[in-house]
Amino acid sequence: MKILSCILAIFVCMSFAEKTTKPTLVEFYADWCIPCIEMQKTVFKDKTVKAELKNFNFIRIDTEKDQSFFCEGENFHISECMELWEVQGIPAFAVLDSNGSIKHLTTGSFDKKTFLQFLRKIK
Repeated sequence: MKILSCILAIFVCMSFAEKTTKPTLVEFYADWCIPCIEMQKTVFKDKTVKAELKNFNFIRIDTEKDQSFFCEGENFHISECMELWEVQGIPAFAVLDSNGSIKHLTTGSFDKKTFLQFLRKIK
């Protein structure tokens, strides 16, 4: 599990280090979350959504895993990041700057049309 946490932290750090103008979009989800499952089955399977997500460094974070995450310039446990950012529920979507600081947060499930509008607005 520690190796997985290190790999996740390295991946996130590398995504921030890329010379790109892509914003980073983080989805907080859990396997037991019915709205998360529904979005995965419908919204994230849509070809238009998939194409729009290519404009982001898109990272999915399972809130039930014991992992660290790069936020606010440091590695914190996922639950600590969620508390720091005041994530009230899942699914939640956070837009981050290059330091891992949150720029935008929204919580809740989306249909395809609303999610596309959200992605286009934050891009």
